[in-house]
Amino acid sequence: MISDKKQLHVSIGNINIDFISIIDEELRPDFNIIAKDVWIGLGGAATNYAIAVSRLNHRAKLIARTGEEVIKYGFLDKLKEEGVDISLIEITKEKPGMVMIIVNKNKSTRTMITARNANKGLKLKNEIINGDHVHFSSVDPELIHNVKYMKNIETISYDPGGEACYNKERIIDSIKYINWLLINENEFSCLDLDVDMLFDNYGLKFIVIKKGSKGAEVIYKKHKISGKINTTISQVDPTGAGDAFNASFNVFYKKYNNLSEGLKYAISAGSAKVEKLGSSNMPYLNEIESKLKFVEISHY
Repeated sequence: MISDKKQLHVSIGNINIDFISIIDEELRPDFNIIAKDVWIGLGGAATNYAIAVSRLNHRAKLIARTGEEVIKYGFLDKLKEEGVDISLIEITKEKPGMVMIIVNKNKSTRTMITARNANKGLKLKNEIINGDHVHFSSVDPELIHNVKYMKNIETISYDPGGEACYNKERIIDSIKYINWLLINENEFSCLDLDVDMLFDNYGLKFIVIKKGSKGAEVIYKKHKISGKINTTISQVDPTGAGDAFNASFNVFYKKYNNLSEGLKYAISAGSAKVEKLGSSNMPYLNEIESKLKFVEISHY
């Protein structure tokens, strides 16, 4: 059944101020490199996710913790302009999260230098969190245990991000609280999951594995769905492509109650994002729909 409900997605995680430089030379010590393009703006996986959901014409609420600079530089106003509910963002005296991102366009590589700052202190308080879906992005796994306060939430997803490669046991323990896992190929390898155990004992519904230019796949019970895009993608900036993928998958899986449809839209969204400069410069629905016809889905 197709649902036309305008869903409310609650995104929990980080707000960052991102600085992106696009280069086409090797980084070398004590050597000056001229950037081909630069971008300064909002970032953080949860922030990107919330903006992506709003640009898909659904409702988004962001729960995060950040410093006063985001107000000073107008970034909270930017979130409001994007239609994101910011009522549960905590503002502190600490420095906000900051990330320097260097993208080598010729080699399709990316280097990130992160200072988490205020993000590290994010706690979920005892207020009831309402919504159609909650998505946790790159958070301390302990936060996911707070789902006991989420009395009116239909579904919960989690993308552990880099936490997967150095917080394995705590992340696996947190999976029992979620409905599905969204993760990239490298982080999935770090977790070294016993997938059958997660399905049989933890009640996990499915796992979505993002594979960059190779597409993505969904694992559920003894079956797999894989997808890839068969058209030329002009990569500008891969930052935030995974967040665009996650938001689009969650919105359209819940809309159509169909894994193949969710995967098709998600792959289109990730592909559309890499053609845009900026961490939170998420694709709009028309940009995603223009690529749907190029996505090939296979069932195993």
